[in-house]
Amino acid sequence: MSRRKRASVKRSALLGAIVASAVLAGCKEPQQAADSKLANTFVRAGQDVTILEVRTYGTSDNVAQSNDEYYVIRFKWTNSLGFAVYPKLDHFVIEDSDKRRFLGVTSGASALIGISNYAGTLARGESHEYTVGFRVPVATQGTLFYDASF
Repeated sequence: MSRRKRASVKRSALLGAIVASAVLAGCKEPQQAADSKLANTFVRAGQDVTILEVRTYGTSDNVAQSNDEYYVIRFKWTNSLGFAVYPKLDHFVIEDSDKRRFLGVTSGASALIGISNYAGTLARGESHEYTVGFRVPVATQGTLFYDASF
């Protein structure tokens, strides 16, 4: 094999290796976002809440002048109330900066189909994951927490 042909083969091999490494570098698995760096920053975690995932859905009820959407939030809640509690899902609340409160729901909309949650009692200090929907005005920003006062 001539010197010129060997050099051409080496360049082709080097170019192939560079292209392959560039392709493989672009195929990395996405890193899980930390709680404070969620792509959706509409909802902040309140006391004893760790937000795992936030999804938004339209209401699909076609009500005239309706400007609502559903936030379906998967989160972990730790019971620090000082006593065992059977968490009621409508006691999970998003409160916005105007002190408007949006209570959790798990039925009544197509976005909520298939949601199931832990239905037992949580002792003090125990944690569990929940998925709860909230019907809110579009682009509502607020804090998610558990309200045992009602």
